[in-house]
Amino acid sequence: MILTPDQQDWLRLFLVPGIGSVRFLKLLAHFQKPGRVLRASVKELSDVIGKTVAQRIRQHADAVDMEYHQYQMKTHGVSMVTMDDPAYPVSLAETYDAPVLFFIKGTLLESDQKSIAIVGTRRPSSIGLKTAHQLAYELAARGITVVSGLAEGIDTAAHKGALDAGGRTIAVLGCGLDSIYPASNKTLSEEISRQGCLLSPFVMGTRAIRGNFPRRNHIISGLTMGTLVVEAPLGSGSLLTAKYAAEQGREVFAVPGSAGFSNSQGPNDLIRDGARLVEKVDDILLELPLAENEFSTFKGLPERPVRQPSPPKMSPAPVAKKEKPSAPSPNSEAPPKALSLSKEEQAVYDVLHQEGSFVDEIALATRLAVPEILVSLTMLEMKGVVRQMSGKRFARK
Repeated sequence: MILTPDQQDWLRLFLVPGIGSVRFLKLLAHFQKPGRVLRASVKELSDVIGKTVAQRIRQHADAVDMEYHQYQMKTHGVSMVTMDDPAYPVSLAETYDAPVLFFIKGTLLESDQKSIAIVGTRRPSSIGLKTAHQLAYELAARGITVVSGLAEGIDTAAHKGALDAGGRTIAVLGCGLDSIYPASNKTLSEEISRQGCLLSPFVMGTRAIRGNFPRRNHIISGLTMGTLVVEAPLGSGSLLTAKYAAEQGREVFAVPGSAGFSNSQGPNDLIRDGARLVEKVDDILLELPLAENEFSTFKGLPERPVRQPSPPKMSPAPVAKKEKPSAPSPNSEAPPKALSLSKEEQAVYDVLHQEGSFVDEIALATRLAVPEILVSLTMLEMKGVVRQMSGKRFARK
């Protein structure tokens, strides 16, 4: 893939050590475009981000081997999606510390916003494998995309179930898309890229290391309406995915297991903590924000790629349930007079509900793009006039 000049600027800034999503968005809020950040002086950058990071940007921005990245992406059929791209999933953009860019092999469709994550242990029982495959099959047959992490065990069964149903599945990797992990799933990954997509927040050449997987798990839960755990011993990474889902205001589901069986401990604990017990696919469907009978029968594969997706309404976290407030409405109160807000920040501030507003509600009220809203919310939090509440809601302080 040949990156546009603007995409190259996104990638260059992204690769500066220590930038991270929050700093990236802060810089974007001030300079509007990554290219302007890269061309800014150390003094201009220091005023926004501090001298240390400013010097780091000046030192590393021009050191990126763009030819290598473009060659690898072209060789492996990989494309890049940035946060200002209409193809960027709204559900993921709504999460805290969402990746400012990611890489895909395959296609993201508008229908993928209706998705469920299925995760679990790498060492499942035969019953666990059968359960994961069957539930994934039935979800995919109803047009719901199945998201997982391509790991051996439950993840593999979930991907195969979706593929066998002729539906869509997304695999989120903890390495670059030029290096499939585990290698035993290389053939499966090729099938997924033809009937869904492979997705990674890591640049080409990144190897799978332990520290990458929490980031992968955060994206798995962030892409979906809910996360289903099928067999997971205590300490399993799939339980971290469920934790992220609850923090992101998404549903958490679990398949109960036999007492005394180590793989049942994780799901059984989740159910005790408020996760939805799942024995059949209807136990999942009834909890999702779908129109009545919307996915009662298999509708085949959608063909239209995403362009300008409509923000989905997310369910509150299963643990510590809270009712979703009414749509935000403008308020006459203004932020402290001494505080200077941009036009976009003021628009976002004006529509925040006193009980908290979701990002999709803010988007509907302001008609701003989700990336603009996220940047504005980040800046408003830093300026001390907005606070983030549970379930990814925002309110005035």
